[in-house]
Amino acid sequence: MTCLFIMKTLFSPIYMAVVSVAAGHATSFAQSVSTSATSETVITAGRIPQDPFLLPQGVTVITAEDIHTSGVTNANEAIRLLGGVIGRIDTSGGRNQTLDMRGFGETAGNNVVILIDGVRQNEGDSGSANLAWIPLSSIERIEIVRGSGAVLHGDGATAGVINVITQKGLAQPGGSVGVLAGSLGTREARFSLHTGDDAWRFQLHGGRYETDNHRDNFARQENNGLARAVWSEGAAQWSFQLGSQDYKGRLPGGLTLEDFRTSPRKTYFRDDHGSGRSGNVLVSGEFTLLDWRVGLDLNQRWNTMESVYVRPAYTYTDASDSSAKRLGLRTWREFRSEGIFQKLVLGLDAENWSQNRNSGESLLDQTSRAIYARHETNFVPQGLSVYAGVRRTQAQREITGGAVGVLDANNTSWELGSTLQLSETAQVFARTGTSFRLATIDEFACYPYPGYSCPSDPNRLRPQTSRDHEIGYRRSQSWGKWTARYYSNDLTNEIGYDGSANVNFDPTRREGVELESQHRLSSSVDASVQAAHRRAVFRSGPHDGRDVPMVPHDSLTARLSWRMSSTQQIVVSGQWVAQQRVTGDWDNACTEKIPSYGVLNLRYNHQIDMWTYSAAINNVTDHSYYNYRSRCSPTEQSVYPEAGRSVYLSAQRRF
Repeated sequence: MTCLFIMKTLFSPIYMAVVSVAAGHATSFAQSVSTSATSETVITAGRIPQDPFLLPQGVTVITAEDIHTSGVTNANEAIRLLGGVIGRIDTSGGRNQTLDMRGFGETAGNNVVILIDGVRQNEGDSGSANLAWIPLSSIERIEIVRGSGAVLHGDGATAGVINVITQKGLAQPGGSVGVLAGSLGTREARFSLHTGDDAWRFQLHGGRYETDNHRDNFARQENNGLARAVWSEGAAQWSFQLGSQDYKGRLPGGLTLEDFRTSPRKTYFRDDHGSGRSGNVLVSGEFTLLDWRVGLDLNQRWNTMESVYVRPAYTYTDASDSSAKRLGLRTWREFRSEGIFQKLVLGLDAENWSQNRNSGESLLDQTSRAIYARHETNFVPQGLSVYAGVRRTQAQREITGGAVGVLDANNTSWELGSTLQLSETAQVFARTGTSFRLATIDEFACYPYPGYSCPSDPNRLRPQTSRDHEIGYRRSQSWGKWTARYYSNDLTNEIGYDGSANVNFDPTRREGVELESQHRLSSSVDASVQAAHRRAVFRSGPHDGRDVPMVPHDSLTARLSWRMSSTQQIVVSGQWVAQQRVTGDWDNACTEKIPSYGVLNLRYNHQIDMWTYSAAINNVTDHSYYNYRSRCSPTEQSVYPEAGRSVYLSAQRRF
């Protein structure tokens, strides 16, 4: 079956991972173990600086220049339009679309680990990781690593890891200010400042974003900020970071299918609204101790949210206060002998997360402890690199008060991988291993009510496990580079909502083929393409052979950049996503699917002295579409439409 799948697709298009110190040392390592000229950067999603050409999995790096020229306005949008990851609308009106790597549908947000400067953003509940608070001007690069990252990042990394790296270095003192205005009442102001003195570097970034959005009762306001001080001397570096965001917005709810076709701006709930505030403090450092490099990350995050739902007969308020403390400690050493290069990584992760809902109505608490080890051997003359890793995780989660539930689970994950240089510009890679996901507190919590008692087994949801495989080929040529990958994930006890309760599903499988290419078409024209064909099906049980809902079989993301002159540039980007089954359609019985859609964006940049002026049109064809529908019935309010055509003008000045 897998062979048939590959033939068909070929012909039919925990946390804390980052410290960019010792980058020069890591670069010299990459050059010593690889004769390839394709390596262009060092990534840190492997928890230490590493050449992506040595990783046996798909790696996409989005640079600050990519972000600047493309016209994306936030990190989430960059991941989708520049990284080829598909997404679904943020129903609260914000800019945090649910990111779906490798077809996990409704639980996509719980099967990918999101990191910001090495800090895990996934919380103990089912909310999507927040990327909107990151000021765009502060981003140095975004690393998208497809495929299981369970050994290094733990729970929920089956689909992959996304690591957003903010700037820690300083080219020269200065800064920038920028403004944006456009359709749908959208306006934004942002600034950045950076300076330094001897061993110290200081940065300050901030912004305010407002929009009326594309529906009634859908306005949104956001403020974000990031301050950092970095001290470095010799081989040691320490970073002190403070980030914050606050927002308030309106909640229009869903529409019927007829509403979507005739009155897409409509809302049934004109008074629903929500607000929130979050902050984080991060202290990270890297230094040499004897013959070992040591990395340390200490992080605390807090988050306050409130949603108000107004109905004729009642008003319901849902509020929560969350706090997360995380410690990451890792150390690694390199061993060199003639023709052989080895690296051993040892690490410890510890996490405490708690939440108070509705002023003590429910109290949620979870702890997690993990140790991991990863050993890599590079046979330089043969161009062969092999590695093995293992992680042991112990987790306890409990909810008390108005809801009850407990989870006590241990897991051991492992992985084996290898890369082989076929030539100076070509390489094959393969990997196998296991990954896991534990139920979030939202999933295993049970709320008893009159006439209903919770199950007698409080630990009823078993851990979701997956057996993961991947094989690929990548090559660099004079005109660019390209990669082809095949992957499969066989899941047991997959956790999901069956329409009445959160359960462990019968065994499922994700598999797919991914193609990624970057081309230099001429001295002034560059192009990139990311295509994927994926399947998510049940392997046994009453749904055997049926599709998992909310997983499109095909997607295509493309970008074309034309430098008209040294000061002018036009960028065309777009994404097409195939049709997908409606949420909850486990029987594949719904006669209608979420239709396929394609969005095309256009941007023009013009630089004059220290100013950069831009004009952008999103959804050029004014395509009417939606990518989330929560129920099959066309008369229920379950459709959440996306925006039509919008136009934006922006200006930015550097100083």
